[in-house]
Amino acid sequence: MAEKSKRFEKIKGNILPWLLCSVMMSAVVYIYTDSGLNLYAAVSAAMSAALLLLFDFLRTKKLGGLMYFILLLGAGFTSSLILDGSSIDAFVMWFFSGAQAQETRVSFMAAIILFLGFFFTSVVYYFTRVVYRSAAAVLITLIPFALAVKVAVALPYYYIAAAAALNLFIFLYDSRSTMLKSAKPAGSSAFTVYTDFAAAAVILALIIPKPGTTPFYDKFEEATARFSFGADNGQSVINGDYYNTSGNADNYLKGESRLLYIISTADPVYMKAQVFDRYDSENRCWTASVDDMSGTKYWQEQRPLLSYEKLAAAVEKAAESDSSLLELYPQAERLSEITDKESFSIVYARDFPAVYVLAPLRATSANLSNVGARYSARTDSGEIFTNLRFLPQNGDYTVRYYSESVLEELIEGGFCDISFDDYRHFLYRILWQFDTDSDEFKVIDEFAGEQRKAEEYREDTATEVSPEIQALADEITAGLEYDCQKAQAIEDYFQSGRYIYSLAYEAPKELDTPEYFIFESKTGTCSDFATAYTLLARASGLAVRYAEGFVPQPSNELSELYLISTDNAHAYPEVYIPGAGWVIYEPTAPDLTAGQNGQGQNNAETDYLAILLTAVAVIIGIGAFVLLVMITPKITEGIFRIRVKCAENGAAVKLLYNRYAKILGARLETDVRPLTPEQLAELSERENGESAEPMIKPFTAACYGCGGAENISDADKNAAYEWYKAQLKILKKKRKRKEAKK
Repeated sequence: MAEKSKRFEKIKGNILPWLLCSVMMSAVVYIYTDSGLNLYAAVSAAMSAALLLLFDFLRTKKLGGLMYFILLLGAGFTSSLILDGSSIDAFVMWFFSGAQAQETRVSFMAAIILFLGFFFTSVVYYFTRVVYRSAAAVLITLIPFALAVKVAVALPYYYIAAAAALNLFIFLYDSRSTMLKSAKPAGSSAFTVYTDFAAAAVILALIIPKPGTTPFYDKFEEATARFSFGADNGQSVINGDYYNTSGNADNYLKGESRLLYIISTADPVYMKAQVFDRYDSENRCWTASVDDMSGTKYWQEQRPLLSYEKLAAAVEKAAESDSSLLELYPQAERLSEITDKESFSIVYARDFPAVYVLAPLRATSANLSNVGARYSARTDSGEIFTNLRFLPQNGDYTVRYYSESVLEELIEGGFCDISFDDYRHFLYRILWQFDTDSDEFKVIDEFAGEQRKAEEYREDTATEVSPEIQALADEITAGLEYDCQKAQAIEDYFQSGRYIYSLAYEAPKELDTPEYFIFESKTGTCSDFATAYTLLARASGLAVRYAEGFVPQPSNELSELYLISTDNAHAYPEVYIPGAGWVIYEPTAPDLTAGQNGQGQNNAETDYLAILLTAVAVIIGIGAFVLLVMITPKITEGIFRIRVKCAENGAAVKLLYNRYAKILGARLETDVRPLTPEQLAELSERENGESAEPMIKPFTAACYGCGGAENISDADKNAAYEWYKAQLKILKKKRKRKEAKK
């Protein structure tokens, strides 16, 4: 009967830690499966229960600590076996994107449940069942919430409530145990627990990038829809206006998440809103003049001519009468290999009236009949606007465009290995071969006109940069001949891992310059990256412009449905490449915390080694913290013994007596401060079965004897010291035997 009672007490003591472990692992499972109540969560809970019973068993064994570390190594090794070598990269991307960048696999979940489940259960068991530490217990509980914030997944509020409640219940339960009988009053300890919780939460909120979507924002909109803020549907409406200065992309990203557009397309591309051409170093932004907003109404007749299939046909026909023109541009003979596909996107505005028509780089037409516009006009920079001050806030329109994938084919195929001058001469040589009313003349004239305007743009927007930026531009592009090589080299420089994308970081106001971003902080928003790229590209002699727009993100529902929210606002450069035309480059470093943002997806590769090293560093840091907490008592005892050895004989004996009295009182749950030395000796002898004379005799002589502490010899000090060490060993063995019987 007694044995059953002891077993029941063990199980009862593990119930609250088991519930806490189950909540933590359920939160982790929710992050990666969007559900905290499924088979994975059940397996995690069962494993935690088994581990808690196993740890109770190991505590009664002499080599229990060694056996635990063998189990820990086994858990880590088994996790690595579950993930075969070919899936490590996929697992890393899956883990750090919250399953947004990679499909969840059973092997991924098995590995994370085994490793994190073992880790959580071990640490929770130690800090709640072995040595209760309120701060450590609460901080460990925060790990799943920190992970959720890191991967931009909003956990339901009930996980926070459950974690906080369980920490409180564990405190209340342990406050009645032997571990807290001699500790602080309950109110003080409870205050410490929740102060730690609040402080840790604030710190995590400050240092970890925020998720792009506010939890329960849809419910907030439903609640506020009953009140009027000036819009027809009761919801405050933001709009897409033209701006004289850049920075609107950052403003969108740093505000509340709002859905702006839904796009139906099979070929998602960057959607441009506005271009800025001159950098204002005094105000540290890009500007656009009113004159640049004027455009041509005949663009839908002209832009379809910029087809590389049509260019190939014109070149082939011209070469029949003048084969020497291919000597200037030999690659043109292979233009017939290029297929220039046309795509379309249907754009649905969602409570977002805009001046501009969202359009890709190579837009050829826009059907605006559903929004009531009489005409549309296009600027030389590719911005499209209508006769309306604002398009309807829930209107829809269709934009047709040539695919941008052909531009990559041209660059990779060597079609862009030609200078500005040679490309211009080549186009005009062909132009002279045709009559002005021929289709071939119109095609070549359109290509030549775009090249001429790009050359004029390069001259008109030439920007004087600082000596530091000029020197870096020269260094990056040293030895490179063609514009496509230089543009790619500058992009590679920003994508090499030197720079960090962060919305949370803000440079000191007086230092918020491109130079500070490039050479000092190396941390910034997409606007910082686009600005730095554009200045470096202009310093390298390229025709480049700074653009702001949006990057569509896939919908979770339909394969050809894409969403544009304020989270998808983006700034990026466009470079004119002879042989390809205007091309988008992506200097912004990828942001792993915003898996749905889409920034950094173009031409950017994830640095898996850096991610893996970061994960290892985090694990080592957590392990070091846990290890430090575990060995703190030993460090404290070691420092005390050094003090004893360095103290005078009488002072050393007093230190030993006071320390032993405090430890004995804690072990026996008794206040020994009122006891005389003789009474303490009797209590010690009853508990440990050994005489306390080696300690009591010199202590009494030091305090009450003739001559006091000065008459205590080295032999007396050493005898008291050895007795003290022996008593600690006896108390430690008795504590382990007592725990084993529970």
